[in-house]
Amino acid sequence: MSVQTRLAVLVADYKDAFAAGDLDLQLEIKLAAYDHDRANPDSPRAMDAIRFVDRGVKARTAQAA
Repeated sequence: MSVQTRLAVLVADYKDAFAAGDLDLQLEIKLAAYDHDRANPDSPRAMDAIRFVDRGVKARTAQAA
């Protein structure tokens, strides 16, 4: 699997876990993203993409309230 594909899968899986409220899966994906970043230091950072998703979802949730 290419680095970009792995990053896209991690982000999509994280969005699904966040939407389902599955904290265990969210943590598992964050750890996988961390491992991905350590193994591929010259590629785009997976944790940055996960944090971006976190901020976007939390901002939309705050606006809806």
